[in-house]
Amino acid sequence: MQERLKPNRYGVLILAGGLGLRLGRVDKALLDFNGEPLLARIVKKTVKISSHIVVSVCKDADVNVYQKTLPVQVEFVRDEVKEAGPLEGIRQGMKKLGENGVEYALTLACDLPLVNLEVLRAMLEKAERLGAEALIPRWPNGYIEPLHAVYKPKVMHKAASEALASGERLIVDAIKRLSRIFYIDVDELRRFDPQLKTFTNINTWEDMRKALNEAG
Repeated sequence: MQERLKPNRYGVLILAGGLGLRLGRVDKALLDFNGEPLLARIVKKTVKISSHIVVSVCKDADVNVYQKTLPVQVEFVRDEVKEAGPLEGIRQGMKKLGENGVEYALTLACDLPLVNLEVLRAMLEKAERLGAEALIPRWPNGYIEPLHAVYKPKVMHKAASEALASGERLIVDAIKRLSRIFYIDVDELRRFDPQLKTFTNINTWEDMRKALNEAG
């Protein structure tokens, strides 16, 4: 599958602007996972898909703290609107990726240590095949994964900007402004990742323990 990807058209946005409140207000991006920070781990994986990697951080972040932990050079964007949550990170990241000519952007949280590259590649390919403005995994109970999804940068940037200008702060507030929204059932992704470990995220120390066990 990897051979069919077109890296110059694809990009990756990693959101690293939040604090782990249930972890004691620690910076999740710098949490050690098997000897490397979570952010470095996800960058090292996704650079195999595209060299266009943008990391979104909060307005006052010292990017040098993150950069020195990373295996490759990445671009950083900062929040401009305070207390706007991940939607502001998406807005800034989509702007940068759109300016770089990226047509389809994976958008991932930084606390996904078990992301599966075959899942990500399949999602990019399906988004391009469908001409999607958003391709979002959806669970049987209707829960969606907007921070493990694919978006078209220019239209998602516009949608996020409009949502924030209207006082809306949720990612779904931007998504509802898109025209071509597709959902992919998570069960469709099991052929690449039978246990769907790709969606494992770290919110608590118990989550960390379980993820470390799953990583082997």
